[in-house]
Amino acid sequence: GTPPISVKQAPIRRQTAPFPEDQAQAHLACTSSCFDFFNFSLRVPSRGRSAMAMSCCWSWFPGHTTRGAICDDSKKSQTPSTRAPHGVSETGNSPSSRPSDKGPFSPGGTKPGGADAYYTGNFAGEASTAALNCIGYATRHALTESNKGLVLVLVGLPGRGKSFISRKLEGFLKWEGRRTATFNAGKYRREAEEAVESGRADFFDPSNSAAMVVRKQAAESCLHDLLDFLDSGGQAGIFDATNSTAERRRMIVEETARRDSRYDVIFIEVLCDDPEVLATNFRNKVLNSPDFANMTLEEGIADLQARVKMYEDRYETIEDDSMSYIKLYNMSSKVLVNRIYGNATKRLLPYLMGTHIGTRPIWLARTAQVPHERHQDSDLSEEGLMFAQRLSAFMKRRLKEYYHGSELPSRPMRVISSTVNSCVQTTEALLDASEDWHSQVFTQTSALNPLDRGRLGGPWWIDKCTEKPPWEELKKIDKKFYKRWEADRLNARFPGGESYADVVARVESALFDMESSTKPVLTVAHMTAIQVLLSYFQGTPIADAWDVSVPEHYIFEILPTLGGTYTVEVINVDNEPVEEWMAIDKLSGSF
Repeated sequence: GTPPISVKQAPIRRQTAPFPEDQAQAHLACTSSCFDFFNFSLRVPSRGRSAMAMSCCWSWFPGHTTRGAICDDSKKSQTPSTRAPHGVSETGNSPSSRPSDKGPFSPGGTKPGGADAYYTGNFAGEASTAALNCIGYATRHALTESNKGLVLVLVGLPGRGKSFISRKLEGFLKWEGRRTATFNAGKYRREAEEAVESGRADFFDPSNSAAMVVRKQAAESCLHDLLDFLDSGGQAGIFDATNSTAERRRMIVEETARRDSRYDVIFIEVLCDDPEVLATNFRNKVLNSPDFANMTLEEGIADLQARVKMYEDRYETIEDDSMSYIKLYNMSSKVLVNRIYGNATKRLLPYLMGTHIGTRPIWLARTAQVPHERHQDSDLSEEGLMFAQRLSAFMKRRLKEYYHGSELPSRPMRVISSTVNSCVQTTEALLDASEDWHSQVFTQTSALNPLDRGRLGGPWWIDKCTEKPPWEELKKIDKKFYKRWEADRLNARFPGGESYADVVARVESALFDMESSTKPVLTVAHMTAIQVLLSYFQGTPIADAWDVSVPEHYIFEILPTLGGTYTVEVINVDNEPVEEWMAIDKLSGSF
């Protein structure tokens, strides 16, 4: 009988949009759904739903006087005559009766106890330690540790995209700075038995005892090598195999525990029943796997389907909730998680949820030129404005090609920029340079801001930049720091500023936006942020990001491949024809 909680949507405008439009809708839906979850789903007494609701209200709406409306059935039944109107907190919603902005959990909050203590969560006394002894808490504690080796185990039928996800994960974890390697059981099988024999469907027949021995030995050797890799200093090992039975998965957990209890195991089960996704996966596997090298496409697909049928007869989905696992349905259209905590929640899970097999171009553009001896918050130079106009012409041409010549949608792409003035002006100028972009919004995010150089900041960095940062100039300015930077170029932090590792940490959120987008993406950022992003897309070591070339007034066009990697092309837009109706004085006049 409780009416649904409504969330009023703020207008989303160019520059000031806190999220891309579709992401904002998702956040609103998530907020509404979570409130519905508390109001309707958790009906079992003494399960902590009130504490959970209070915690989420305070974390979801930081800095707001009204933290959300918590509807507690028990309180409504106790005080029916004084129940507050729907959408208004029981503590009141007028300026005179609103609760303090500090809240009950902050040092300046209200004192413990009181008539409303049960409903505000402001209990007297310390939190209970009873839950610390439960098995779930032990798993939470283990996965929250950041110095443990991680074993990521793929699970799923053939042709479901396990190897695609393995390659994506390996690239992402390496980009984060983790020493990572993928171990593919199929490769070990082919080394033990030629692909012309071991790649055929009858090799996977349960009645073929000789083949069963080969496959088991190959899987065990693959796992042992993965654990050896972790023992030798590796930080994450990816076990790419079907691992389709509960018995096999128990063996993996037990073998890992015998080797070293410091390693955590997370299973990633890939489930797919979408005909279009399966058709794409099957075609990709047949065209690229050595198992089908001597077959036609039709023969390969028929043989693969026969192999899948043999696995389906004995396949067991993960049902053991004592294990940590992530289930991906139809390439992340639905995600189920169990016992996933810590870094796996903050990084691994969002990355997997954004992974998909759709194709779309991603463009990276360095912010346009500003006059010399000026900071990056200065207005663009005339050359910078011309670059923005040419970039707009390039984008229009490429988008027409992407949409196969049909009329462009009102918002045909996702546009992201840093919050620095020169970057915002570049984005505004390219959107204003064409009548087609007037409905296009863009998101500003400080995640794409340039490397903070602390006390070494100043226009010298911008003025001396070429295709790479002016490291020789840095050597002249601060020899002591330069020596420290030379010893560890990834982690050396500018005095009072950032390191490249810090830039990776904050650029990650923008990378998730690019990965999850199903439409073309244009990112306008600064040299250091683009260097970090190119390290990911090119698959080069993140420790070498400082040396990646980012020429001024060029654009990087990035296209995903079927295998889970990317192609990167550097394009000079100087020869792009510009629209005559938009002159430079009109562009510059808009600022």
